[in-house]
Amino acid sequence: MDLPRTAALVPRLDWRDAAASTNSELVALATADPGGWPAWSVLVTDTQTAGRGRLGRAWTAPPGSSLAVSVLLRPRIPAARYGWLSLTAGTAMARSLQALGVAATVKWPNDVLIGGRKVCGLLAEALPGGAGAVLGAGLNHRLAADELPVPTATSLAIEGGPTDPDVLLAGWLEQLRRLVTAFEEAGGDPDASGLRDAVVGACETVGRRVRVSLPDGSAVVGTATGIDEDGRIEVATDRIGGATAIATGDVEHLRYE
Repeated sequence: MDLPRTAALVPRLDWRDAAASTNSELVALATADPGGWPAWSVLVTDTQTAGRGRLGRAWTAPPGSSLAVSVLLRPRIPAARYGWLSLTAGTAMARSLQALGVAATVKWPNDVLIGGRKVCGLLAEALPGGAGAVLGAGLNHRLAADELPVPTATSLAIEGGPTDPDVLLAGWLEQLRRLVTAFEEAGGDPDASGLRDAVVGACETVGRRVRVSLPDGSAVVGTATGIDEDGRIEVATDRIGGATAIATGDVEHLRYE
């Protein structure tokens, strides 16, 4: 596929007619041949056969209905700050869609929503030895209503948004580069770079009543009050004086509680 606007933004752009997992493939390629895959190299397809989401979940879509894109970063930030990259990816996607007239927001940590329904998921993976990271996005651009995997999903086509892959990819990469560059220039400081403000500003979870399901099977219920310096969601629980910062969990936005 011809993607001239996207190609002009990156040192290497590889389109695949089909791929198992763009993240897995890019991690392997960049590890085996670092010189051939410089920072900001991109691998993309609209037919992913073994995609993965957060917590190892499978991610699938009919051929041609969703974009799967992975971008290689070699950020000049402390390894301890890599956790901010997935938050950055989601914020960049929401901002890029907003610039195209789509009312997109983020559900912490990195699900992009339109009207409360998921249009995009993101996944960050570190390269072996801390040599960089791959940021992957699965964006439902042309998925039809009868192809939705769950009622809580949507697509740009359904929402009346743009579906041109080149426009969508270039918009995301432009926003992502802007945020990552500022983060690097600030030495990985989320506050000095303005990154934390950007993430909070895009995140509709903050200020909402939430239930966060934790990996151990327990759950935290309360009001999301902010995002801490490590990118964790802060939840004020119903206990007197109770508050907790959560690094990993599934967030449900509560309408009634």
